[in-house]
Amino acid sequence: MSSFTERVDRLRRGENSSRSPWIVLVLAMAVVTPIILYYGRKGWFSIDEAQWISDSPHLDLGGALSPHVGHLVFIPRLVYKLMLETVGIDYAAYRILTVAAILLCTALFFTWARRRLPDFVALAFSLPILLFAYDPLHLIAGNGFTVMLALAFGIAALLFWDRDDRPGDIGTFAFLILGGLTYTVALPFSVGVALASVLDRRWNRLWVGVVPIVLYLAWRVLGDVGATDTAAGGGDLLNILLLPAWSFGGISGVLGSWSGLSYDFVLSGIMPPGTGIGPALGLIAVLALGLRIAVRGASTKLLTVMAVALALFAAQTIAVGGIERYPEMPRYMYPGLIVVFLVVVEATSGFRWARSAFIALWLITIVSLMTSFSLLRDQSETREWKAEQTRVEVTAVSLLGQTPKPPPVTRQPRRMLTDDFDPVTGDDYGTLGYDPSTLKDRPPEIGNAVDRFLFNSLKLGFQPVTEPFSRAECRPMIANGGRYRMWLPRKGAVVISKRDAKVWIGRFGTGRQLKVGKVGPNSPQLLKLRYDGEPTPWFLKSKTPGVSVCPID
Repeated sequence: MSSFTERVDRLRRGENSSRSPWIVLVLAMAVVTPIILYYGRKGWFSIDEAQWISDSPHLDLGGALSPHVGHLVFIPRLVYKLMLETVGIDYAAYRILTVAAILLCTALFFTWARRRLPDFVALAFSLPILLFAYDPLHLIAGNGFTVMLALAFGIAALLFWDRDDRPGDIGTFAFLILGGLTYTVALPFSVGVALASVLDRRWNRLWVGVVPIVLYLAWRVLGDVGATDTAAGGGDLLNILLLPAWSFGGISGVLGSWSGLSYDFVLSGIMPPGTGIGPALGLIAVLALGLRIAVRGASTKLLTVMAVALALFAAQTIAVGGIERYPEMPRYMYPGLIVVFLVVVEATSGFRWARSAFIALWLITIVSLMTSFSLLRDQSETREWKAEQTRVEVTAVSLLGQTPKPPPVTRQPRRMLTDDFDPVTGDDYGTLGYDPSTLKDRPPEIGNAVDRFLFNSLKLGFQPVTEPFSRAECRPMIANGGRYRMWLPRKGAVVISKRDAKVWIGRFGTGRQLKVGKVGPNSPQLLKLRYDGEPTPWFLKSKTPGVSVCPID
C-alpha cells in the first residue's frame, strides 16, 4: 500500500492530530479572504444598506425594531449605526464585516460537523462555505453579514444544544434570540430545537425553542408586519402546499451549485433554474435520505436538522408572490447550503467512509471551490455595474429632492433604492452618489443614466404652445460635432424650427438618447423645466439645422 493511500485511509478514519484540520481551515481562510475582498472591491452599498444608511441618523429603539421588508434586522441596524458613526461610508469596512461573518459561520459549522464525522470529512463539507459564489449577494456585499451572522448564531445554538445541560440550554436560547434579532433565517433553528424537545419528551427544555418563536410572532403582530402582502414581508399560507416542490428545487439548486458543475458557459455564470446536474443530485439525495431512514431509522438529531431545513424552505415558500422568487434563486443558496449540509452531515454520522467516497468528496470540494472562484471573477463586473447604478439613482434622487414640487416616488424609476430612501439623511455620513459637478468628467454612460432617471421622473416632453411668446429673443441652435445644440433657460423654452426636426435632450450626458419630441415650421413646442440646486443646465440637440430656442417667463 502506497504512502498516499495510507494517508488517505488515516484521514478518512479520523486518525489525525486535532490541530491539523484547523491548520488547513485557517490556511484556507487566509487564502480566501483577500480573494473575496479583491473581487468585490468595486462594489457599493446595496438597496438594503442604502435604506439603513438613510434611517440611521435618527435611529431609535422603535426604528431599530421596525420591519425591513418583513424582516427583523435589529442587530444589523445597530451595527450599521455604529459603523456609520465611526468609519463612515468606507465600503471596504462593511465588506470585511461580511467576510468575518462567513469565516465565523464556517468555523462553527466545522466545529459542529467534526463531532459527527471524521475531521477531514467534516472539513470537506466546511470549505465550500468559505467561497460559495453561487450566492454573490451574501459573499461580497456588505449586508451579506446579516444572513451569514444569523446562520452562525443558529449553528452556535445547535452546538450548545448538544451539551444537554442547563448552561447549554441557556446558551442555545441566547444564540436563538441573537439570531432572531439578526435575520429571519435563524428562526428555523428555533423550530428544530423545539421539535427536538418534543421528540425527546424533554418538556423542561421546550421553552428554549418555543420562546424565540413566540417573541418573533409577537413582534410581527405588534409591528403590524403585512400578513398577506408578500411584497411587504407578508405571506400566503396556502403556498405551503408548494413546500414539496419548493424543497426539491432548493435541494437541487444547492447540490448542483455545491458540485461545481452548474456553470453556464454561454452566459459565463450560473445555470438557469431546473437545468444542469442539480435535479439529478436532488433526486439522488432525497432517495438516499429515505433509504437511510428506512434502514437505520431517524434519530432525534437527524429529525432536528431536517426540521431546520424544512422550516427554512417553508418560510421561503410562504413568502412567494408579489416579487419574483424561486427556490434556486442566488439569494437563497447560502442559507440552503448550510441547512442541506446539516442534514447531510447528520445523516452520514456513524458511517465508515470508504476510500473512494472520501476521495470523491474531496474532489467535489476542490471542483466546487474552483468553479466558485471563476464565478466570483465573472460577478465582479456585475457588482461594479450595480454599484454604478446605485450611485446614479442616489444622485438623481438627490437632485429631484431639491426640485420645487418634486415628483412623487411612484413616478421615479427606482430599482436600486427603496421607496423610503431619503436622499437628505442618506448623505449624512458622506455622499452615496456622484457629485453632479463631476459627472462631465466621468464615463458618458453615467451622465446618460442620471439624465434618463430625471427625464422619466419629471416626464419631460413637448407640449402645445397655448400663450403668445416673443420670437425676438429666440436663439438658433449652434452647430457642434455634426449636430446642433443649445443650452436651455432654467424655466424652459419654446422650441421653433424652419423645417421638421427631431429633438433630443440632455444635461449631464451626451444628449443623444432621450428624445423630447418633434417640432415643425408651423408647430412650435413648449418645454417646461423644474430646476434643482445644481447649476448645470439642460440642453437640446438636433441633427436638423434651423431649430431655435425661445426663453419663457
